Amino acid sequence: MTENNKTSRNPSRVGLCADCLYAQQIESVRGSMFYLCERSASDQTFQKYPPLPVVQCSGHQAKNLA
Repeated sequence: MTENNKTSRNPSRVGLCADCLYAQQIESVRGSMFYLCERSASDQTFQKYPPLPVVQCSGHQAKNLA
């Protein structure tokens, strides 16, 4: 298992993106995992692929797990 795969399975290594409504988990053809911030498409203040772990984010919105 690569380091990136370990990251994708451990929310503490991902930070806020792990449960964000606007984060989309992307897997490369080589098996690396990335988190795409969908807010970046409409707001340039958000990085498309933020460095992990994200510990604070003004755009974070938790997914409604109910």
